Amino acid sequence: MKKIINILAFLFAILVIVFMAIPTKTINKDAAVYVEHEWDTLENVILGSPNMLSVPQVHRSMLGYGYILRNEKIMKEAAGKPIQLVNPNQYMNIDKEADEVAKNLKEKDIKISRLNPEVLDGAELQYMKYVQQGHNFLFPKDAVIVIGNNVIECAQRVPMRDKERFVVRKIFKPLIKDDPSIRYIAVPIPSPAFNEKGLYLEGSDVLVDGKNIYVGHSGRGTSTMGIKWLQAVLGPNYKVYSIDISGFVHLNSVLTLIRPGLGIKFSPAIVSELPKPLQNWDFIEVSPEDAKNYATSVLVVGPNKVYADERFESLISELRNRNVDVTSVPFDVITEFGGGLGSFYSPIRRAYSADMNTEKINVEYFKKHGMELLDNIKTFNYAEFFSKAQTLITTKINSLISMIQNR
Repeated sequence: MKKIINILAFLFAILVIVFMAIPTKTINKDAAVYVEHEWDTLENVILGSPNMLSVPQVHRSMLGYGYILRNEKIMKEAAGKPIQLVNPNQYMNIDKEADEVAKNLKEKDIKISRLNPEVLDGAELQYMKYVQQGHNFLFPKDAVIVIGNNVIECAQRVPMRDKERFVVRKIFKPLIKDDPSIRYIAVPIPSPAFNEKGLYLEGSDVLVDGKNIYVGHSGRGTSTMGIKWLQAVLGPNYKVYSIDISGFVHLNSVLTLIRPGLGIKFSPAIVSELPKPLQNWDFIEVSPEDAKNYATSVLVVGPNKVYADERFESLISELRNRNVDVTSVPFDVITEFGGGLGSFYSPIRRAYSADMNTEKINVEYFKKHGMELLDNIKTFNYAEFFSKAQTLITTKINSLISMIQNR
């Protein structure tokens, strides 16, 4: 009899633990702000703006960016001057490329906001000017990330770009007002010294795959502290994986996810092992020359639908061979400023694609995930689990006894 009671007590304990483990906050898939995966259907987006684009002042935070090598001379001579005056033809082409992408997306009934500096007041526009002159509002992905219903306002290493947070706040304010399911979190503002070991988180380093979040670490974009901060903010419902990269600043310059099981990659730049959830994926490899020009940084419109820079014919052909609908657009002039199509947009809302994201639990599922499941079972810390369970249950029981006694 005692044995039966012990078994029943054990089963009751397990039920209590499971009940308490259920998250109290669920994701609201109908919220105005929502992104579950990189490939879900794009409905609302922030695009970059060429407005007020100017020559940046040389700063140590920019030394890892590709365009510094080509443009260092002009950056020293014309820091802070509008590109419109320094190189009118270049500015005209930037404006044309940016508008071409915006026009294409509008035709797909996608709602668009622009990272437009004209909404800033004088003090906001001059923010950090004493540290670094210049403006560049072309790449909103670096400034903000949406994960589930969480809006993460980023902290960037380049001082002149840290003012983008003020545009982001104006864009999200009407969307989050009166919706308690949306959480707006700002990374701590960097020190005005922009120290090398500060806390930085840049959106072009982040890829969202359900509860798996992949974050690039090159030492020139997101910092180790930034990765730890993101995990702490998202909590135990998410798993943040760090991916070490070399020769490029951001993760989306070497890795992009197109649909479940398919991505684009430049392997030589990824110097750590890929996270387990990505290890069995089919990746299209790009050439070193194309990677240098941000070939992997594509704009994902929806399941199997992307925009790619028209220069990368081989990549476009490989994508189409895998039944991906590719819209090719000119984007070579904008990339001169340090980013590709993947950094030119930041999703506000993607509609969840159930057919694309649901896996049937069948024989094929276990063939695909069997070893991963066995590894998890084998490495699970049962002693720690039951120790914590005992403490948790004892605390709950004592709390109930205390409530009864105080009545």
